[in-house]
Amino acid sequence: MNWAQLIAIARLLATAPDYGERRGRPQQIQLRKAVSATYYALFHALAKSNADTLIGVSPPFRGLPAWTQTYRALDHGPAKNRIQSGLNEFAPAVRSFGSAFIFLQEERHRADYDPDAEFTRSDAVFLIDRAEVSIRGFEATEPTQRKAFAAHVLFRPR
Repeated sequence: MNWAQLIAIARLLATAPDYGERRGRPQQIQLRKAVSATYYALFHALAKSNADTLIGVSPPFRGLPAWTQTYRALDHGPAKNRIQSGLNEFAPAVRSFGSAFIFLQEERHRADYDPDAEFTRSDAVFLIDRAEVSIRGFEATEPTQRKAFAAHVLFRPR
């Protein structure tokens, strides 16, 4: 999954006009799916970072079952809980990413499961921008920080 493509789809959904009765404003379904896709951009950026930093980034490593297993090891609820418990131990860009992950997961739950939730175009664009900036900052963080964050998120302390 390519996080940048998910951000692009979210942005398209949030800014594309509806040509029906709403006269140029996106429908709630468009905005809800934009919020959902935005969270998944963060999720997949983290899953890829985890696999790349723990297994390897070059093509031979990405073809290994261990790379896929590490990518798939990220679980939504436990990841949120682990991020919440110890985020202050990390560099500012990692903390920003972690905060965005937690917030966007909650917004995705509202978008996907709350029948009364409503979003505006500016709400969705704000969330998309926040996610994109957070991911870019996270990816620019030194590999040792991302590796430590991967271990923190994937492995429970004993």
